[in-house]
Formats: sequence, C-alpha cells, structure tokens
Amino acid sequence: MGKLFLVFLLCNAGLSSGVDITSNLTEALESFHERLRNLPEDMFEVQLDLGKFTANEEMKQQAENQAKQIRGKLSDMSSDMYNLRFVVDRLSELEAEKEDDKEEVEEGCSSWYLGMNLNPSDGHIMGYETGWSDDSSIGTLEDALIRDYLNQTVWNMPAKYIAIVRHHQGKLDAVKVFTFKHWGLSLSHRFKDTDPGRNVVTEGGAVQEFTVRGAHNLGDDPIFSVGGDLAFNWGYSHNGARLVLTGGHLSGADVDDDNTHGFGNNFMVRPKMVEDPEAHPDWAHEISNIQDCPYPSCTQRVGVKIQGTDHGSGPTLKGGPVYGNYAIYISNDSPTFPTDGANLGINVEMCEN
Repeated sequence: MGKLFLVFLLCNAGLSSGVDITSNLTEALESFHERLRNLPEDMFEVQLDLGKFTANEEMKQQAENQAKQIRGKLSDMSSDMYNLRFVVDRLSELEAEKEDDKEEVEEGCSSWYLGMNLNPSDGHIMGYETGWSDDSSIGTLEDALIRDYLNQTVWNMPAKYIAIVRHHQGKLDAVKVFTFKHWGLSLSHRFKDTDPGRNVVTEGGAVQEFTVRGAHNLGDDPIFSVGGDLAFNWGYSHNGARLVLTGGHLSGADVDDDNTHGFGNNFMVRPKMVEDPEAHPDWAHEISNIQDCPYPSCTQRVGVKIQGTDHGSGPTLKGGPVYGNYAIYISNDSPTFPTDGANLGINVEMCEN
C-alpha cells in the first residue's frame, strides 16, 4: 500500500506475539484506517486552495492535477485497507481459536461470512447495475448491517451454501439457507454469468427456513412469501432482476412485462451485459415485493410495489414499507444458520451443542 503503509508498519513493529499481536494489530489498523479515510477529503481541500493561485495558470493546473492524482491514490488505499481489515479480523479469530486450544469447540463450529447487506431506504440504490458484478466494495464495516454493503473479499470466495437473512439492525427476523448446485464458485463469478443468464443456482429448495414468532410483512416478501430455489441474473426483454426465487413469477426471456420481482432490479437495462452503461437509472430499484402487476396493465395508479425509497423516478415504481434489511451470507461447511437470538455480525459462528 505504498510508503504510508510502510510507515504504519514501522511504527507498530514492537507489537508482541500471539493473541496480543492480533488485538493490537486490529486496533492499530482501525486507527490507521480512520485517519486514512479523512485524507482524500483533506486533499480535496488542498485542490480547492490551489485554485486560488493566479500568477501562472499552467503551473496551477499542473499542481491541481497532481493533487487530484494523489487524492485518487489515497481513496484506493482506503479501499485496500478496508479489505485488509476484514482479512486481519478473520486471522484474529483463527489465532484466538488456536490459543484457546479447545479442539472440541473448533471441530464443532462452522462459519458464515457476510457478503452483502441491502437496506432499501438508505439513499443508495442497489439496482441491477450496482455492486453485483463490478468488483467494487460498498459501504463500511461499521455500517455493514444498517446500510448497503458489499465485501469483495467474501464476494470472491467459493461457496457451497448461501443464507438470506432478513433482520432489523442485526436482529434476525427470518432466514433461508440454500445449497448451490455447483460448489466452488464465488458469488462474483455467478453474478457475472449474465449471458444468457437466467440461472437457477441452487437445488432442493431451502434446506433451512426459520421465522421468528411475530414477524410481520411475510405475505409478499420477495424471499419469505414464496418457495423454490434461487435464480440469479433473471433477464427478460430489457428488464433484469439479480436475485429471485423460482416460486415467484419468472417472466419469459422475450416477455417485456416488468413482472419478475426480487433483489437488484431494473426495468430498462440490457441484462445480458455484465455492466450496461446505458442502463436507465429511472427504472432501477433495490427490492420489489412479490405481486402480479404486469406491464402495460399495471397502471401508474396501482404501481409496482417497492420496499423503501431506494428506487428511480419511473412513474409506476411505488415505494412502500421497509420489511427489514436483507443480508447475504455464505459458508462452505454449514447448511444451518444460527437462530439463537444473538445479533448478526460480519462473521457468524454456528456451533454444535
């Protein structure tokens, strides 16, 4: 990560070994990342100040360009540090397990890793084009379960099981777990498989399904109101939905009915393209509920029911209640997601009794 990171390592060269080093390193990385996150904004202020020079326009432009390049590098470093912190957190967990020397616990536990979180009312629209296949991390560790979030480290890990968890600020509301047909592929790989797309990626339906007593808004929830398996990249005509269940309505490949609903949607996109620069933001929407309101009979008065405010200005898109955040976890060694009432985290451990 360049000279700045080298200085950071030299400043912390005196860290002790074992569990102490993981604890100290985690704290040091967090502190360093906090300082690093502010540097691009500070450099932007420098750019603004450079614009006040008037003596030599050519030299001023050169200085502004250099400052802009430095700001870009600092932003990239902040993203790299974000991924490093995730890896170090996992290493810290492994180190703690080793130090505890509790083989019976280690053998009986498996891990779930958070790849994505969707908050349909945080002002950031995760439509068909955003995040799913563009190899960019989104959000921060601190806000991972309250805002839109995508961890590229997890997104590129091979996975055997996938869990979709509806929750309220980390408190589990409902969960479904599925088994992938083809093991060893990452979510990044699967969501880039858009041509022809329309891939049913799991088999056997949900291997685990749990809903807390008293959970609301289950009648038209895009995950918990229908059965079947998960399908990715469901393109139809110039529409697309990134994640749907086969128990809902799946539009035919050439049917332009705006009537397949799930996560990561757009009614004006070329769905076979991994990234479509001409995708229309007016028709992007993050989470749509299960419904039967096909175009063109679905009038503006009735509208397509969307959760929250994260949708474009298309006249038939109608924002409504938020049923919760939706987190996507993956695992390679557990078909069961814990439902013991503990709050969710970046990593979730499932241990046998």
